[in-house]
Amino acid sequence: SGAQNYEVQLPTKEDPKPEELEKLHNLCRIKVHSLAAGEFGPTKSIKGKEVARPPEPVPGKKAPSPSTKDRPDTIRIKNIPIGYTTEVVETAIQKEFCSKPRIHSLALHTKERLCATVTFPDEEYGFPTEQLPKVIQARRSHPSAPNIHIVAVVGLGTHAFGTFRSTSRGSHEMWLRDFLPEDIPNTRILLYGYPSTVPGGQSMEKVEDIATTFLNRLTLLRKNTLVDVPPLSIDISRTNTDTASQTGKRPIIFIGQSLGGLIVQESLLRAADSGNSDEREVYDSWHGLVGFGIPIAGLNNPSLIEAVKSQPNKVLIGQLCRDEKSGTPSNYLIELKHRFEGCCKRKERSSYAPEVLYFWERHYSQPRTRNGIVGEKILMVEDSATPGARTLPLNSDHSGMVKYNSRADLLYEDVSNNIKGMVESVVERKDVALSIPVNEAQQGSGERIINKPSAPRRRGTFLSEDEL
Repeated sequence: SGAQNYEVQLPTKEDPKPEELEKLHNLCRIKVHSLAAGEFGPTKSIKGKEVARPPEPVPGKKAPSPSTKDRPDTIRIKNIPIGYTTEVVETAIQKEFCSKPRIHSLALHTKERLCATVTFPDEEYGFPTEQLPKVIQARRSHPSAPNIHIVAVVGLGTHAFGTFRSTSRGSHEMWLRDFLPEDIPNTRILLYGYPSTVPGGQSMEKVEDIATTFLNRLTLLRKNTLVDVPPLSIDISRTNTDTASQTGKRPIIFIGQSLGGLIVQESLLRAADSGNSDEREVYDSWHGLVGFGIPIAGLNNPSLIEAVKSQPNKVLIGQLCRDEKSGTPSNYLIELKHRFEGCCKRKERSSYAPEVLYFWERHYSQPRTRNGIVGEKILMVEDSATPGARTLPLNSDHSGMVKYNSRADLLYEDVSNNIKGMVESVVERKDVALSIPVNEAQQGSGERIINKPSAPRRRGTFLSEDEL
């Protein structure tokens, strides 16, 4: 941590493997946080180095808290065999780390591997000296294949998981993982993060570059996580595609936070004109966009421009921020807004109009300057009229718009109910498509399905097993 040292002894039997050293490094980092949290006073070691040692117990004095953090760290564990259940993963981790974990999610990561998010209690951790034990293949306990993909993209210089995490002290809850799947079942929720450090940033990436990488990774993820599932309980003769290919065509609803919304818009523009059929499928499957403080008219943060004026990432910041003198958005933002509006109209003409909803902040934010000093209160992103899009205010600042402490949070209710409405529209649209006779659908394939007689809206109605 730069403030304290913590000494450990490696196994002497044989040289540790690289993966063991990596785990050890992470555990040492956790240990340093724990030591610093306990307000352990540094004492001089024999070699004169500052080494943290536990204080002598004082009668009548309450023991210090074992952690400085308001909330426990959430750790992501990847490369889990697809046959592992939550119980198997918990047993393996408990044996390896000598600490009982809490498994919050276990989801498909690739065709043959799973990914879990885990928190540990605040306690001493044992140091691993062996690889994860081999566990007998167990029956998968995961739910049936989801019907819709909800893909969230974070903003500038933020932590992907922490961006959407509860701010309550001691809480580990994150609404995309802990609330939304229960309120909107049969969905696969994906979270995308990317390196976008502002202070000291050395990347020359622009919005276009980040969007290209995002589109490529999303395309590969949808392609590489196809799973065999039972067919729908509908007339399969109406489609010529098999189950596996249908799985890659699940409808997509995007969630974009600040810069993340611009990345989504840019990636959709690229997908629409792509010669790659898999990338084009992302555009074809796109049904909605929910934006939180997307700087369509520019980010109002002069200190941000000042912080990066001599860094390579000044190009990216220049795309996002308003001009310091005129207060107008950058040429890139003006062009992106025009192109994205055209993209929405193009999709409406060819198939259906995508649903676009923008949430705007209604609290001022206090950005920090380059030296870490809290600046003046400003409205980071102002609402911007966009043709065809709905706009709603959220009584929060730029960062708090996507942080909810519980399912009962009024802001979460506003957001989740609107996302649920989008999902129901997808279901309704599919119901209408399925109600059209095959010969009529073939003869009028160029007609907009959205103009057909609408099926009655049924809240919470989903087609199970595979695709909508």
